[in-house]
Amino acid sequence: MDDQLPPDQKERLHEVADRMLEIYQTLAKMRYLDPAGIEQGPHNIDHLRPLYEKLKIDPAIIYLYSILPYVNRHVAGNEDFFHGGAFTDFRREEDVMQGRDPFYGSPVGDDYEDENGPYIRPWVTPLSQLGNHQSVIIYDARRHRIWIIDQELWKTTDPALADGSVTHSADSDEEKERNKKSKNRNSFESIPSRRAGDVLRDIIRWYRSLDELPGGEHCAGEWSRHDIPLKELYREYGWPDNFDADGFQVAQARAHCAATAKNTAEQPLRSVERSKLWDKHAEARVSLYQAELAAAKTTDEQWAARFKLWREELWSVRNNEYLAKAEQEAERLCPGGVCQRKEDLPLWELEKLRQEYKSKRENVETCQNWANELADTDPDRARYHQISLQQAKREAAIYQKAYEAALADAERLCPGRTFQSATGITSLGRVDTVASIRDQKASMAMMERELEALRDWALQLPDEAIQAKKLVEEEVESHERAIQFGKEMIQRDEASLAEHSNQA
Repeated sequence: MDDQLPPDQKERLHEVADRMLEIYQTLAKMRYLDPAGIEQGPHNIDHLRPLYEKLKIDPAIIYLYSILPYVNRHVAGNEDFFHGGAFTDFRREEDVMQGRDPFYGSPVGDDYEDENGPYIRPWVTPLSQLGNHQSVIIYDARRHRIWIIDQELWKTTDPALADGSVTHSADSDEEKERNKKSKNRNSFESIPSRRAGDVLRDIIRWYRSLDELPGGEHCAGEWSRHDIPLKELYREYGWPDNFDADGFQVAQARAHCAATAKNTAEQPLRSVERSKLWDKHAEARVSLYQAELAAAKTTDEQWAARFKLWREELWSVRNNEYLAKAEQEAERLCPGGVCQRKEDLPLWELEKLRQEYKSKRENVETCQNWANELADTDPDRARYHQISLQQAKREAAIYQKAYEAALADAERLCPGRTFQSATGITSLGRVDTVASIRDQKASMAMMERELEALRDWALQLPDEAIQAKKLVEEEVESHERAIQFGKEMIQRDEASLAEHSNQA
């Protein structure tokens, strides 16, 4: 079947595969992907040919699937790709199936001109998967063109087309006419596209120039573009031509922990704002329920509205308790609204790195234990955990260097001081077991008081108050579930305390 493709078309398909490989290799150089996770073509896809044929995929696309490079996400370490998309692998049946509906439009039938018909023609394929409602890269093998389309906005996110100046210049008049008249709500033909090679070369260039950055919402916090100055770090460490990749990763870990520590430090202020915001929303709900009570025409409707108003009072008591505690904690930890003194920042970073480094070491131990345990009984799963073990060791090594560098800075900049002596906070690690049990018991006591109040309030309901009885029953059941869950958590924590003593 591959031999039937014209040489010029094969050349175009290889251009796509080669450029995709270069993109992945660029991401590996940026330390976003482990290069071991990039699996180059050609691949043996014979086992999937029946599926390709069942889906009526064009021979050109089938050939492309055999030569494309793929990212083994488990080995490579990350799954987010360009503009919020994800890596795809057409050696996997589920990815092939999703490739016929990359925007989750749920098409029906075989008529491409039907309003709800299919929209990915046999000679078209995505080169990425949809992430969380963001962009997908679409390739048309007949026209050798690429679209980068946002699922929700339904427009191009190709930076080169931001001004809409480039259109389907290579389309025939017949194709342009078809594009204008398409009734298919999922048709993307009218969205601007560009020559495939140009788009893929630009993506490489954008990564090299840092106009685009690796990462995404499914990545570890080190790749957060919101909290970490990734672009500045890349430039500081010589990207692209004199890149100190090891130094970059250590600095990245430090920046991540500094940002996480800042976020943790500001939590008391957010707790206060959250309770105040709840009050504002409660006022709106009370007004709504008062209007319902005024408009009630039956005894049933009156009691339903009365219960909603009473429940708001109950919740308000709880929120006021939370707010009072939150304000006390904020005043203690963030006096005057200042949660981190500038002179203490090295200690905050060091403390968070200490916790992260500890967590990385524990992960190495866990992966090692799983790999050893499964070595004889389940070799496939053992290999999976061996891969995880290697990743865990690399991460632990990075965090060890980051911790040691931060320790040296803290000793130099904050001589004689510790995180606890400077901040009054014992640790930024997990809440210790004793504190967890104490907080859970306080929460359970409040829930039990509310449950008793609910049952007492229900005693006054007349037989006609059907809606109110149902609302009370639902609230009682919700409280009972929460109390049961809380008791189970307390039992687990108490068992852990007995076995391991107090852990943070």
